[in-house]
Amino acid sequence: MRGRSRRRARAVAQAWAYAVLAVMGVLVVFPYLWMVLTSFKPIEEFFTFPLRWTSENWTLDQYRRILDDPRFLRSVWNSTVVSVSVTVINLAVGIPAAYGLTRLRPPGSRPLLLTVLSSQFLPPMIFFVPFYIYLGRFQLLNTLSGLTITYLAITLPVAVWLIASAFRAVPGELEDAARIDGCNEWQVLHRIVLPLTLPGVATAGLFSFVLAWQEYIFALLYTTTTAAQTAPVTLFFFLGQHQIDYGRLMSAAVLLSLPVIVPFAFAQRYYRPDATAGGVKG
Repeated sequence: MRGRSRRRARAVAQAWAYAVLAVMGVLVVFPYLWMVLTSFKPIEEFFTFPLRWTSENWTLDQYRRILDDPRFLRSVWNSTVVSVSVTVINLAVGIPAAYGLTRLRPPGSRPLLLTVLSSQFLPPMIFFVPFYIYLGRFQLLNTLSGLTITYLAITLPVAVWLIASAFRAVPGELEDAARIDGCNEWQVLHRIVLPLTLPGVATAGLFSFVLAWQEYIFALLYTTTTAAQTAPVTLFFFLGQHQIDYGRLMSAAVLLSLPVIVPFAFAQRYYRPDATAGGVKG
């Protein structure tokens, strides 16, 4: 009887857990599902009452309109250039920096790593004016280079911390064995540490890309010309003074979500937290 009551209590607890997760999933997915469905509806069905999920006249007109807009296409290209640049530079700088701070351990490495992370505790708005002054002084306002530098200042500390956390999980014995076999520090990093920490390094890269891709405030403040504006800023101009272009807004939002959703969907299958398990015996 006691065992049966325990199984029943466990089943009830699992049922409640699944119910809570289901409710949370609906709350999270609902806005995105509504955005996608609305992007395929004709404009005259946007404001029907009562609201309907389905339509008898599904259309791709909203996507044709947004893909024929040269300003939107230019902004997507700008976002791509900035996001890819930020991601590549973050990894190129963050990997050796994290390795040096966690494995070579120069004097003051731990306080330096904590200082790097503590910079993220400050609210972003305190950087608005200093960044603007420096970008203006070096003539980097209204440039993709200026946005890239700004985003690097925000994302690089977190990228270094994420990569450093992944490097700490690698047993030091593996690196010592590689050094005994004649590997230098670069070879240890390239052949031993990186293959075992790819999920953590990929997480840092995805974080850098997503933040640069969806960032709005800095891009709005530091770019005033269509030649340098990114996609989130362009979406803002679909919100007119007297009306909102919901058709282009929804279709553009769906298209801009794909570069974020697709990499996460594919990256999940490669995430193996136990990659280093069994690397050292005894």
